[in-house]
Amino acid sequence: MSVDYKVPTPEAVGAFYDQVNAIVAKVQGGAMHYGYWTGPDDDSDFETASDRFTDMMIERIDARPGQRVLDVGCGPGRPGVRLAKSSGAELVGISVSEQDVRLANERARAEGVSDRVRFEQANMLALPFPDNSFDHAMAFESIVHVQDRVAALREIARVVRPGGRIALTDFTVREGPEGGADQTVVNVYDSWHSAAPVKAEEYEAFVPQAGLVLDEITDITDNVKYTGMWTYLELRRYARENPVPPEVDKILGVFGPLLNGTEGAPGLTDEQLVQGWRRLLTKEQVQGMIIVVAHLPAD
Repeated sequence: MSVDYKVPTPEAVGAFYDQVNAIVAKVQGGAMHYGYWTGPDDDSDFETASDRFTDMMIERIDARPGQRVLDVGCGPGRPGVRLAKSSGAELVGISVSEQDVRLANERARAEGVSDRVRFEQANMLALPFPDNSFDHAMAFESIVHVQDRVAALREIARVVRPGGRIALTDFTVREGPEGGADQTVVNVYDSWHSAAPVKAEEYEAFVPQAGLVLDEITDITDNVKYTGMWTYLELRRYARENPVPPEVDKILGVFGPLLNGTEGAPGLTDEQLVQGWRRLLTKEQVQGMIIVVAHLPAD
């Protein structure tokens, strides 16, 4: 099946998040990334599921007091601040979104860690730091906006010291009953300015090409698949009562047809939508997510 993914530019990604980040963070529990649920009986709210996922990434980084961590694609700063507070490490976060950086620095000041946590505007493909500047790096749903994963990994590896760990999450595509993702799914990715997803096994080649050693590839699709349902429902509820930018309208517009192909999702009740989503979630998921952990060889 032929599908058409658009290639996002850093400028377009930054402009997108300038418009939507505060709203998305609000409906996604304060951060701006997927939630992690332990299974279909886990009734955690989005904030709990989101923090659980953040803590899984923090555990993989395993930063220590006095170490320096780079947060690549920091969003409004919640994961980075959480890492700094729990580990005692210093943290520098970057984003292509000016609004991300402003909100993240406000969070660092509000939570009393601005003396060792700061955020700045930068492109992950051209990081404004010298070689070997950081002990570790985290890229939480940010590499998804980059077409060339190897180039992004090489640039992150450049600024990490030998022996340092890099933990990231990325969108993946599985082969479903009818092949890969169809155009409806592709439109959802495009509405978030995401690049084409990759297959999980491609990281077995990406990581060594970037000069790194692969430690882990974990498919967490079945744990994060509830994120779309939560995000759609909460964005829909928010938009009923508040003005939203065109970018949010587009997200809502392309999510609807996922529900068994119906174009009438805007007219369905929340309960009908939940039932529709849950039917989808019982099927094999074509689009997914992985955690990848790698390290720089020690000298």
